[in-house]
Amino acid sequence: MVRKLPIVAVFGQGSAIGAERAALARAVGAMVARLGAHLLTGSGYGVMLAVAEGFTAVEPRAGLSIGIVPRSPDGDFQTPNRDPEGRPYPNRFVEIAVRTPLPPRAADWRNEPVRNHINVFTADVVVALPGHAGTRNELDMVAAYREDAWRGERRTLLVGPADEFTAEHRGLFSHAPDVAAAEHQLAAVLATLHHAETDGRA
Repeated sequence: MVRKLPIVAVFGQGSAIGAERAALARAVGAMVARLGAHLLTGSGYGVMLAVAEGFTAVEPRAGLSIGIVPRSPDGDFQTPNRDPEGRPYPNRFVEIAVRTPLPPRAADWRNEPVRNHINVFTADVVVALPGHAGTRNELDMVAAYREDAWRGERRTLLVGPADEFTAEHRGLFSHAPDVAAAEHQLAAVLATLHHAETDGRA
């Protein structure tokens, strides 16, 4: 019997984060694990590491921590990216690393493939924490590529202080101020996806 779990992608900044933001990311990762989904991240550090740490700390769990590994923008296709401190991707909490020849991002992402395309196209649901250019890029991609198909399904959820997301993204996507509210919303979305799959509509 094929057993398919939903994939929840969590987006957030890859640079160093403070203790409060790390705690939020770990709590979001644990939430995804409790809800019985796979976790998908960009396999790096900052929010990506903290959310994967929180996810893998939950035992038992059904899902796995999946990381999409970009190549180094300055290296050949097989050289993985490194964070500003020189640490190579993936971080130690990634259980399945999908290594790609794609760079982390590109200015002309509508015409040039990058790692973030895989994150967006693979996800069944997106959770975004406050971030910088990379996070905004992923949310822009969700708006460009997934919102028509997902319209009305509330599959993209912003978690954290509302003023840390752009006005455009707040207008497009659902928002939860904290993890408790996020878990309530995400559980409802995942239940809808489960029913759609069992009915053959997913």
